[in-house]
Amino acid sequence: MKRFPADARQTGKPLFDSGTSRKLLRFMSITLLCIGGVSAMTTLLGSLPTTIRWLVHGGIIALPLLSLALLEQQRIRAAGHVLLWGCWILALLSAPSTSGNRSIGVTIIPVLIVLMGWLVAPRQAIIMAGTSIIALLGISLSEHYAWIALEGPIPPLSRWTILTGMILVTTLLTALSYRLYATRFAEQQHLAATLELVTERSPIMLASVDEKDRYRYVNRNYAAFHGKMPTDLIGTPVSLHLGPGGAQAPILAIEKGNGSARYRQLRQNVQTGTECWLEIDAQRATREDGIYDGYYAILRDITDEVRSAEQIQFMAYHDSLTSLPNRTLLADRLRQAIVRGEREDSLIAVCYLDLDGFKLLNDTWGHSTGDMVLIQLAARLQECVRGTDTVARLGGDEFVVLIGGIQNRQEIPVAVGRLITAISRPISIHAGTEVGVSASIGVAVSPHDGEDPDVLLRHADQAMLMAKQSGRNRFALFDTELEQRMRTLHQIAASVEKGLADGEFRLFYQPKVNMRLGTVIGAEALIRWQHPEEGLLLPASFLPYIEGNPMASRLGQWVLGEALSQIRQWATQGLQLSVSVNISSHHLQDADFTEQLANLLDAHPDVPAERLEIEILETSAMEDVEKTARIIRASSVLGVSFALDDFGTGNASLTDFRRLPAQTLKIDKSFVRDILEDPEDLAIVKSIVALANSFERQVIAEGLESIAHGAPLLGLGCDCAQGYGIAHPMPADAIPPWIANWTAPAEWLQASR
Repeated sequence: MKRFPADARQTGKPLFDSGTSRKLLRFMSITLLCIGGVSAMTTLLGSLPTTIRWLVHGGIIALPLLSLALLEQQRIRAAGHVLLWGCWILALLSAPSTSGNRSIGVTIIPVLIVLMGWLVAPRQAIIMAGTSIIALLGISLSEHYAWIALEGPIPPLSRWTILTGMILVTTLLTALSYRLYATRFAEQQHLAATLELVTERSPIMLASVDEKDRYRYVNRNYAAFHGKMPTDLIGTPVSLHLGPGGAQAPILAIEKGNGSARYRQLRQNVQTGTECWLEIDAQRATREDGIYDGYYAILRDITDEVRSAEQIQFMAYHDSLTSLPNRTLLADRLRQAIVRGEREDSLIAVCYLDLDGFKLLNDTWGHSTGDMVLIQLAARLQECVRGTDTVARLGGDEFVVLIGGIQNRQEIPVAVGRLITAISRPISIHAGTEVGVSASIGVAVSPHDGEDPDVLLRHADQAMLMAKQSGRNRFALFDTELEQRMRTLHQIAASVEKGLADGEFRLFYQPKVNMRLGTVIGAEALIRWQHPEEGLLLPASFLPYIEGNPMASRLGQWVLGEALSQIRQWATQGLQLSVSVNISSHHLQDADFTEQLANLLDAHPDVPAERLEIEILETSAMEDVEKTARIIRASSVLGVSFALDDFGTGNASLTDFRRLPAQTLKIDKSFVRDILEDPEDLAIVKSIVALANSFERQVIAEGLESIAHGAPLLGLGCDCAQGYGIAHPMPADAIPPWIANWTAPAEWLQASR
């Protein structure tokens, strides 16, 4: 027979868990109570029993009551001891006054032994078995020598046969109890060892806290995070190590989350002495009766993820060369300035700066010198403005300065004059070598020249062109009436509507390829306007002017329908190609967008929905993340997929990114274009690729300008790309022959090895 480990013999754990033991003991107690009640009534109605019978009947009633009382106090083993040993004593007491070893009480002793091993402890079963053998032997000897009187004579042979049978049955049942317990205990030990191996070697931190906010269990990583050993924490209050606030945080989060919660918390890592961001999953623990029994917590160090997200966010909002706000952050600052100006009844000057002759300086002294000049000019511009103003770099040699809190227009020339003076000062580029630069500045004033950030920037840009045309190194104020601009917008929208009705719009397609495999994976549909007077117009010539206009949605619907028709036409030619379509934010957030999309798919039943991909600008998705996520989920049910276009230029946080179920990220071409020269752009692309891989999203690089751009992208793990370095947008009928003749450059295939 298998021996138990020492800890099993010492602890004497039962075979079954406490819940099973509690239910079985409660059932036995209630059953015995019923038997006792019936027996007592029978005794009272019959002849007066002997003293021993009174004790037996009284015990039958008292034992289950006491056992039930112990069960209510969660004292399961004590209840088992009382009930089983009590029944054993009553069984032996009933034997001399009934039928000796043949009495009903004696026949249940083997059952009591087995239950003792299952419910209480194997050691107690051994003791009961041994004492039972001695007691039964004593009863048999008493019967043999007529020391006790029995109800009816028992033949000697029957007496000893019964005794021998009882001993054998008792021994076999005890051995069976041991065998069952040994097998179950070995399984539990193996499971416990496996669980301990997993929890102790897992990189996550685990903790269990009881109902009194004391540590019940912690794994090695959790203890090491607090600079302790697990034994130093177990049994101690959580507040002793985390403080009152830290101890209450998971409890409050669980209450708010209706039993479970996931949240982030900044904590001090005692082991390393650094602050770390932890993602904490907490779950309330309850007993079977529903009483609160503490909570479990799984903690994961997400510091690297948070820092990576912060770095990506900073790079997405700031210029990599000067660390000034970029166009995205500038738009946000401008929106805030407009609101503040309305509240304070003040003016905002939007100053658009373009350096004069900077290209010549770059060509003469090199890009590194040009970068140094830009950095120095950025610092000078910041010195010229107040802390509440904003200096931003749009790219190249273009800057924008926002000056708020202006009470009258007479202050504007003075403020802009300071900018011109600061820029005009000589700049030292090398020891003893100085260069001079100047700037043309266009100024648009809010609210007179507009109250929309894009409009103000466009007006300031137009004013800057007027300043350049007037002789450079000067500034000009925007002076065109807003009414005229609105009239122009309406005219363009009307022209687009007429062009759509007259069939003047076309779709061109730009292939997307897998550089590592050398295969074409799809194409992006790009709209063109075959204007009867102005020729072929690119989207920038008309789309910005209808943004927000109902015509934008109508044009988007036409593009989707045309793309589906083209997919079907290619399929009839044996070309199975996926097509992606860029959708404006206003079109996407139409109340019936999903319904419109479903109708288009129904109108093209032979086109698999999986062949259609919808691209959304990251900046557009961030305008209303919740609504965008709902629309994506609803549309994804139809089978179409989604991609975040121009990724890296928006302000998506990790939380927003996780909430948007887009399958593909398209890295903005502004980052891809300069990866060969600008390490900052290369770092941004690397971070975006790593982020996409972490969240199991596909990634495509936009704006691949040359074959040389492919190798570093492949090295970063970005296999897919599109751009002029692969192919220019082309009419639909040019796609099949282009695919048939295209082969991946040798440099890409070599970099893929």
